[in-house]
Amino acid sequence: MSEPGVLLDRDGTVIVDHGYVGSTDRVELIDGAAEAIGALNRAGIPVAVVTNQAGVARGYYGLADVRKVHRHIDELLAAAGAHIDHWAFCPYHPDGVVEDFARASADRKPGPGMGLAAAEALDLDLGASWVVGDRDTDLGLARALGARAIYVGPAPAPDPGFPAVPDLRAAVDHILAADRSPAALVPAPRFPSTAYGSADLFGRDYLDELARASATIDLAQVATAAKLLTDAYERDAAVFVCGNGGSASIANHMQCDHVKGVGNGTDLTTRVYSLSTNVELFSAIANDHGYAEVFEYQLRSQAREGDLLVVVSSSGRSPNIVKALEWAAANGLASIALTGFDGAPARTLATVSLHVDSSNYGIIEDAHQTCMHLLAQYVRQSRMATDTVATTVF
Repeated sequence: MSEPGVLLDRDGTVIVDHGYVGSTDRVELIDGAAEAIGALNRAGIPVAVVTNQAGVARGYYGLADVRKVHRHIDELLAAAGAHIDHWAFCPYHPDGVVEDFARASADRKPGPGMGLAAAEALDLDLGASWVVGDRDTDLGLARALGARAIYVGPAPAPDPGFPAVPDLRAAVDHILAADRSPAALVPAPRFPSTAYGSADLFGRDYLDELARASATIDLAQVATAAKLLTDAYERDAAVFVCGNGGSASIANHMQCDHVKGVGNGTDLTTRVYSLSTNVELFSAIANDHGYAEVFEYQLRSQAREGDLLVVVSSSGRSPNIVKALEWAAANGLASIALTGFDGAPARTLATVSLHVDSSNYGIIEDAHQTCMHLLAQYVRQSRMATDTVATTVF
């Protein structure tokens, strides 16, 4: 079975970036890097280095020089009880002067080539793996591979969908905390993992996977989410909900069910607003300020301290969702996040996390829709007498 691994950038992450390091005398391990890699080794997590080496294409040094540098790093790491399981480097650059290497390449980050090669060599599950680096190209590689990522450098990260930490040692602490038990290192079952010839067998397994994924939702978090919603409705606070794509449909559906449904037969008058539904305002913000601003911009205009934000994001890392959660936290709004995959960073930014442990968008969205419905129905029935509940169609 494939396992999660860690793909490390080299210059600026493992060694000091002195600029085109092509000789061993210029190699300097970053403080704590060897210890961090050793911690991954001891945890049984495969470690690969994937590094752009445009210095070859630019004529600053050759392929043999890159390999000598990597052997030297291996020696330095070995002295500290650490090792790299796989090295990959890309010598190509379209602006190079060395003819054999003066071209574009899918291996050059953020292209996926080196990551795919590392996954094949080490039998990695890329969806459960991590990319760690100090440039936006490293984060782009993670997106291309569907992997998790951590930016090493000053916050915020170039891509707000990923966390930022000061150095590799802190990144490894983050990884080991997220994957702190052997069970956590085993990714959620991939569905589908094979082609099906009949819809009935596919349907059977789809429903089995939906049941498994739904069972991973923390019901204590569901209870806390219900309290936040009920409290907001009782205080006549506004509830804002947002999402992209299929998650936008769930956001719009929540406005319907929590406005019409919750108020039907109860003493509650709810104010729920979907930030995904106003195409005129939505597109104007996206056009003038960028798509990452479409939810935060609306919140700045409409939300007030004490209101509640609900975000729906299968990946948990859409920049506009992250910005909305960060704005809510800074302006006195509690928040509920419905997430899937690894859920980061939305899962940790929100006050309450309803997380679905799955890597299938359809399964995650089905479970999110279930969460939305059950919260609406719970709040509604909690304001009814038992005999009324028994005679009401929900």
